[in-house]
Amino acid sequence: MSGMTAIILAAGKGERLKPLTTQIPKPLITVAGKTLLQRNIDCLDQSGIKKIIVNGSRMGDQIESFLENHNQSNISFDYINEGEEPLGTAGAIFNIIDKGLINDDHFWVINADIMTNFSFNAIQLNSSVMGHIILVPNPEHNLSGDFCLEGDRVTISGNQRYTFSGISYFSIQCFIQSTQRYFTLADLLREHIEKEMITGQLFHGDWLDVGTADRLAEAENICRRRQNNE
Repeated sequence: MSGMTAIILAAGKGERLKPLTTQIPKPLITVAGKTLLQRNIDCLDQSGIKKIIVNGSRMGDQIESFLENHNQSNISFDYINEGEEPLGTAGAIFNIIDKGLINDDHFWVINADIMTNFSFNAIQLNSSVMGHIILVPNPEHNLSGDFCLEGDRVTISGNQRYTFSGISYFSIQCFIQSTQRYFTLADLLREHIEKEMITGQLFHGDWLDVGTADRLAEAENICRRRQNNE
């Protein structure tokens, strides 16, 4: 069944979170006692995702060990280390597909350094659509936004720009048809947006990009407040 597989992009260096990321990779940083990686696994699990593929690079052995010791038996895990030379976010996805780890026609992709309560349910895409991205209202660190929406079509320009959440749903054809091997997801999206092949939706639920020390502290405070209110 399409949409039951998810890729967690976890190869970022975490430069903006140093010194926390000097000894551990960013996805294994804890927020209120739980790693960012575990939080995203839990969210995917709650949505019925059955297979999760995690890519890594720097200190990836720690991520691989984390997954090997994981006890969510209803999910199968694969880990792939992309090596020292960065492939770019889209290049990393192509590498996973090229190694035969994706068996679905469509699959989810999520950045490892976000926290969200988004529901990762399968989306019905028209055959001409290569992907569907989740946009959020612009946070303070990205007030200019990334993309616009015209109905359900994502556009480069328009009256209102929104921030790309780091959550997307792709047709495998989006990557199989590509002739590039080392490229970013932003580049791939812009290429297909110009061809009117990317749809999207605006998400108003919980979402936070935990990419800096300040935003990590914000995430910690949010989680602690919720725990105290339970």
